[in-house]
Amino acid sequence: MNFIKKHIDTIVIVFLMGFLISDFVTSIVFKLAPKSFYRYSGALKLVFETIMVGMIIANFKKPFRTFWFIVVLTISFIISQFLLNDATYDFKAQISSGNIYFFNRYLYVLIFILFVKTVALKEETYHKIFNYFEYFLYINAIALFIGYAFHVEIFRSYEYTTRFGVSGFFSKPGEASYMYMIAIIANYYFWKLNNDKKNLYKLLFFIVCSLFLGQKKILLFLILLSILHLIHYNRFKKVFRILLPMALVVFIFFNETIIKAIVKKSVFWTQIYEESGLVSTIFSYRDQLLVTAVKHIEENWKFLNYIFGGIDFNEYKVEFEFIDLYIFLGLAGIAYYIYVVSSYLNGGNFLKRNLVIIAFITSLLSGGLILNVTVAILLYIVVKYIMLPNK
Repeated sequence: MNFIKKHIDTIVIVFLMGFLISDFVTSIVFKLAPKSFYRYSGALKLVFETIMVGMIIANFKKPFRTFWFIVVLTISFIISQFLLNDATYDFKAQISSGNIYFFNRYLYVLIFILFVKTVALKEETYHKIFNYFEYFLYINAIALFIGYAFHVEIFRSYEYTTRFGVSGFFSKPGEASYMYMIAIIANYYFWKLNNDKKNLYKLLFFIVCSLFLGQKKILLFLILLSILHLIHYNRFKKVFRILLPMALVVFIFFNETIIKAIVKKSVFWTQIYEESGLVSTIFSYRDQLLVTAVKHIEENWKFLNYIFGGIDFNEYKVEFEFIDLYIFLGLAGIAYYIYVVSSYLNGGNFLKRNLVIIAFITSLLSGGLILNVTVAILLYIVVKYIMLPNK
């Protein structure tokens, strides 16, 4: 433990960068040899989680609020599992890929927050993590170009389909979207704060890269960012504060026509629209997942479930972040969401808070921000330790 404590900064950097690399390795191994062991990324995260817990115990001085929140959340989760009334509850399967596995993924960011509160990392450690993270995105841009230009399936977001999108070294296009959102948020922040052209060029570069991902969540995020820029950080903001409400009124009256026109630009989206309708096209079938989850709740939930939640997360998750947390963890899930979001918002200025808010608004409609361990940790580091007024 003394060795770990002495080299903790290096260990944190190595593991967090390892998360990015191992995710790609996991994806490759799974595609080439699906029957062999391929969960290298998960194994690496588990080792790092063990180190964090060990360091928290070794350096624990006073029970931070985060500690008690983790305790209460865990108790609530245990109760929700008893409420499943599942006679075939397989504890081993639940740990490897079931409810316990998903609960641990939600818990991970809280453990990391408690870890950095307990163990004081050097300021330069956070900056090294962010710099290496940006280097990884630069390298990934090469993979994006290769995947797009030469149709290399392994770099595409949706392999062997007609759907547009390349994600490079990221195995999940949703994860790639949030990674580029983090880079866009940080560089937009420093561009507006310091009026630095270098950050503006980096911002534009990451925006262009993000558009190659083929994700609707990126389009939503960029629209929200554009609105924020036009009404708060633009020379003609007073004019746009008048024009944007007018544009909103036009959209409300002609939304279906406008959305249909956009959908028609994509063969893939057109197919979904013709088969399942406009709502399923916009939300990528999440509306149908919601209907399935609601039906299950109506047929199986009792009074205590509405307090503590209780579903098979693999089978009934909706991928609307807030809804998933409620049906999985009940009222504790709502408290968890509020606690995590407030942890990102606390101590921020007006610009930073707005940037964080549009990221979470995006995740409300697409999910995966808090549930993705690497994304949640990197966003926390960037917001709390990189995006500072004096930087």
